[in-house]
Amino acid sequence: MPGLLINGQLVSVDGVSIVSPGDDPDCYLTLGKDSMHRPQGVWLRQLTLHKTIADDPEQVQPGVGPADGPRATAKFWQESDGVRAPKRNGGAHLVTGEDGVVWCLCDLELIEAWHATVSNPWSIGFETREHAGGLCWQASLDATVKTSLAICRAVGIQLQMPKLGSYNGHPIPRMTHGGPDMVGIFGHRNNTEDRGKWDPGERLFEMLADLGVEQFDFARCEDLAVWRDRQTQLNTKGYGLTVDGIPGPATVEALKSEGYVDGLWALGKG
Repeated sequence: MPGLLINGQLVSVDGVSIVSPGDDPDCYLTLGKDSMHRPQGVWLRQLTLHKTIADDPEQVQPGVGPADGPRATAKFWQESDGVRAPKRNGGAHLVTGEDGVVWCLCDLELIEAWHATVSNPWSIGFETREHAGGLCWQASLDATVKTSLAICRAVGIQLQMPKLGSYNGHPIPRMTHGGPDMVGIFGHRNNTEDRGKWDPGERLFEMLADLGVEQFDFARCEDLAVWRDRQTQLNTKGYGLTVDGIPGPATVEALKSEGYVDGLWALGKG
């Protein structure tokens, strides 16, 4: 069964074709060059969205684009000599092609990819391919959004993101040390000064918002305040959670016990 490789298991995504390691000889990241094994005990809390070029402006072409694009991205990461450090160039866990086919290059849980600076230890990197001038295809965006939701459900990342229109040209200050208290779906632009607005642009976040992903002002710690209230409510039912505003694994398990689908607040009770 084709699917996302998560902790040694394949997880299918409805409506998305996925190429995983073993399905194609070019579908891999090079350990020690653009990835490494994650330390044990790290819980995944961030999904970081990227665009391969991050060109200006974002232009969405309806329909399906050319096939087999992720192969070129994967080979670029494999063959690069590394610019910022010897044998340590960038590489993300996943790449969506112009035709909407997603390549999962490594195990999302067990492998740390070098894609988002100081957030790498607890984040999953997801590239969407584009062409010069910011050109991308709707099929690609659709597949990235569907797969992003599936990843969050599979690993317990709450469905939340920065408020639409909140990007001000700079990373969220809380990301200075990787944002260990930040949970949700973010853009590379929220993590570093190096890329800018179009990494990954606006459309992916607009689509996520349309599907019910919660929006918070992370710069003002709105997420922490809301989740402290939610944890306090859960504790009235005897869960004994630490009320810190960070919806980690214990909070996810409490929400599952309360009937929330996959322990994610935004999905509501099944």
